[in-house]
Amino acid sequence: MPGIEYEEKRIPCRLIIFDKDGTLIDFSATWVPLIQKRVAFLLKRLGRNGPLRDFLLKSWGIDPVSGRVDPRGPCPVSPRSDEIVIGTMALYQHGYPWDEAKQWVGQAFDQADADGDWRQMVVPIKGIQTILAQLKKDGFKTALATNDERKDTEAILHHLGMEDLFDMILCWGEVNPPKPDPETIFKICRTLSVRPQETAMVGDSVTDMMMGKKAGVALTIGILEGGVTPREELEKLADLVVESVRNLTFYRD
Repeated sequence: MPGIEYEEKRIPCRLIIFDKDGTLIDFSATWVPLIQKRVAFLLKRLGRNGPLRDFLLKSWGIDPVSGRVDPRGPCPVSPRSDEIVIGTMALYQHGYPWDEAKQWVGQAFDQADADGDWRQMVVPIKGIQTILAQLKKDGFKTALATNDERKDTEAILHHLGMEDLFDMILCWGEVNPPKPDPETIFKICRTLSVRPQETAMVGDSVTDMMMGKKAGVALTIGILEGGVTPREELEKLADLVVESVRNLTFYRD
């Protein structure tokens, strides 16, 4: 059985489950500019600026000055539908009617997403396509578990030439309960006929590590490059924390 070398030990695993944002692609470089653009369209629609801009960004967990993302805020783990609700609540707290606010936020999201192909701005982790292709050649099964919606996930993977590098892709709304509940991992394992004990979970967030631990996987691996979660936070739960997917050592028997 193939596996991963870890602390001078060989951990057998047939399946590697990857998170997407912050693990395979650079989270901040990809998503912060898009969210800032969504805010700009919303403010233009409302004829507002200044303090409301800062409040909206903070509501999504983004520092309005530095652009830093709160690793335990909504931005790294929330699907698009939740982000729209967060924006709606922010406007409601500023006196706007809920129903109209939700419509305006949704329209701003649609405008920003359609303003040029934002997927062209997606920043992949260096060498990730080669790593995934090699895993397939070495006999690993690979899966993607993301809180992003399928339409955007498939568009990003197609743009990066990675759509054929996964045996299974599981997106937001396709499993209940979602991350960090272990059902995401259980569903992937059932579909691919692999036990959780023969699986490794690779991600950049505490949520990914919690999910892996609850599922009883063989190894939980925290990734720093591309993510926003500090090492010390990942180390509280992960079996192994590395700078990049490139630092992992895979083997095949």
